[in-house]
Amino acid sequence: MRKFTHLSLIALILSLPLYTGLAYGFNFDFDDFDFGDDDDDRYPGWIEAPGQPAPKYGWYPQMRSFDRSRMVYYRQRQMKQLASAMTRLRSQISGRDEFDRAHAIQLAEYIENQSGDALLRNYHPGSVMDDESRTTRSLWGNEELFKNSAVKMQDAAKALAEELAKEPSKEQGAVYLRAKRQGRDADTETAAVSPDLKNKYDALSNSCNDCHRKFRSQYW
Repeated sequence: MRKFTHLSLIALILSLPLYTGLAYGFNFDFDDFDFGDDDDDRYPGWIEAPGQPAPKYGWYPQMRSFDRSRMVYYRQRQMKQLASAMTRLRSQISGRDEFDRAHAIQLAEYIENQSGDALLRNYHPGSVMDDESRTTRSLWGNEELFKNSAVKMQDAAKALAEELAKEPSKEQGAVYLRAKRQGRDADTETAAVSPDLKNKYDALSNSCNDCHRKFRSQYW
């Protein structure tokens, strides 16, 4: 019994570094970033929450059932891909994963390309009233407000990509992250990133969350 107790203690101690990360100067909250998963059908997603914009249409925008379902499917898939990109970016910027500058820039540029008009095309008002969707009727008549949110997200992703490309010196306040090693036998490397990098990521994350507060059902 004593032998098993010692083994459990050793396993616990060895597992601790997996959760600490090796970021220098960054402090992240690792609650799961959630763009939305519409698999839960406990409530209809079009119910508005307090504080959301009031629908301005007095009628139901029509769209054929097939087209409505297809559009909901496309935007849910798009949101899951964006959520994955955000999670991988956060893991690198926070130091939980090794920092790969080229890959991080690629992720930020992907989010930029999937924002703005690329996001709007999957949100026709007629596809809102659907039990599989979490988009509320707040979108009805408030499309311009929604467009502004999509453009704000695109601008924030672009700013993040530009910040990721910077390699400041120590004198410029560089923050050093554990970088991806080149080769199996290579020593652990570090990468210099801008001290404002976390703020740029937070700006992008906040732009997404702000849009969720306005146009996403909170009853799921």
